[in-house]
Amino acid sequence: MLCGGSGTRMGGTDKPLLDFRGEPMAAQVVRRLASQTAGVWISANRNLERYRAYAPVFTDAPLEAQGPLTGVLRALQESSRPWVMIVPGDAPLLANDLVERLGRVAHEPGAVIAHDGTRAQVLHLLVHRDLEPMLAAYLDGGHRSVEGWYNILPQNQRHTVVCSDLAESFRNLNTPDDLE
Repeated sequence: MLCGGSGTRMGGTDKPLLDFRGEPMAAQVVRRLASQTAGVWISANRNLERYRAYAPVFTDAPLEAQGPLTGVLRALQESSRPWVMIVPGDAPLLANDLVERLGRVAHEPGAVIAHDGTRAQVLHLLVHRDLEPMLAAYLDGGHRSVEGWYNILPQNQRHTVVCSDLAESFRNLNTPDDLE
């Protein structure tokens, strides 16, 4: 789970730690993800002790300014599993069957993203650890775009699953209005 954002649209607040429907978003995302995976890790760069209340934490410091792909890279480096599911920490409505849906089309090595019927949800990403060197090279080249990295993967290594019936589950709570 990626929780390393600066939260600029929320006044610099660490969004996953904000309450949504009575508990922090991070707790809700961890619970939903834990029911679908063998384990959950949190990528965070601040409030580490608070996040540790929900799951083990790793940091991508000092590279966090490079964006969410550094958290994805660290997850691939830290995991002992062949596949790693990446989700944002500010999407507490995560679908309870998302990993299963994406896993149906997963091929080694490769990456699978969700599509909500309108747009790709590139931070809802199932990725194979074998793509770690390609991701590291992409970042070393100064690139930061998650979608850009996904799009340069060979066509047989990138897959999209349309989940238009789950569109609400991809909603990120980025602003105070979203949280309301």
